[in-house]
Amino acid sequence: MRLLCLTAPLLLLAPAVWAQNLADGKDVYGPCAACHGANGEGGKGGEYPRIAGQPASFIIESLKGFQTRSRYNLPMIPYTEPRELSERDMKDVAAWVESIQLPSRMPVLPESATALERLLAAERVLVVPRVAGDVDKGKARYLEECADCHGKDGRGRASRDAPMLVGQYPDYLLRQVDEFKKGKRGAAEGHPMNGVLAELTSKDISDVLAFLTSIQDQDPPPSASTAAPDAGVPATASEPARKR
Repeated sequence: MRLLCLTAPLLLLAPAVWAQNLADGKDVYGPCAACHGANGEGGKGGEYPRIAGQPASFIIESLKGFQTRSRYNLPMIPYTEPRELSERDMKDVAAWVESIQLPSRMPVLPESATALERLLAAERVLVVPRVAGDVDKGKARYLEECADCHGKDGRGRASRDAPMLVGQYPDYLLRQVDEFKKGKRGAAEGHPMNGVLAELTSKDISDVLAFLTSIQDQDPPPSASTAAPDAGVPATASEPARKR
C-alpha cells in the first residue's frame, strides 16, 4: 500500500511535468519520504541527497540504473524492483519530484499566516552549508568544465540527463566524486564525468563547491509558475487516471 506524504509542499510547476500525473506521482513518492524527506529535501547532512527539483529525466535515469544494478545502491533495491515500481510510476514520481522547488530564503508571508503555516514554510527552506574556497576560481572552473551539462546556474539540464548541483549537499557531491573516480559510478565506457573529474584536483573541486554554495540563494528560473499546495494534474486523454 502506498503511503501519502503528510505535508504537501507549495509547488512551482514547470510546464514539462504536466504530461504526467502529479497526484499519482505524489502517491508513489510516499515511501521515499522516509529517507529523502517529505519535500525531497534529503537529510542527515547529505547522507540522503536532495532530490527536489531535479530534472525528471535524471530521476528516471537514476531509478532505471538502480533497477538494473548499473548503479548499485543497496537501500534503493527494494523500492526499484519492477514489481514495486512500474515505468509509468517511475515517470509520475519523477515529474512530482521535479515539480518541487525548495526556497533558500524564508518566503514573505501575510500577517494573517498562522503559526502552523509559518512553521511549514520554514521547514521547506533549504540552505546547504557554504564551502570554503576560491569562489572566482571555482566559477571559472565550473563554467569551463561543468556548465555545458549542468547549466550555467547549476540547475541541471534535462537534455543531458544532468542533475542539479546547486542546492545539493556538498558532502553528498564529494561522495559522488569519489565514487566516480573509483568506478563505482559512471563505469560505462565514455561516461562524460570520468574525463572531467580526471582533470580536476581536490582544490579545484573545493573551489567549484565554494562557487555552487555561493549562488544557492538565487531565485528559481523565472519560467516557473506558482500552483496550489495540493495541485494534482489530471491524466492525459491517452492515459486515464488510475484507481487507488
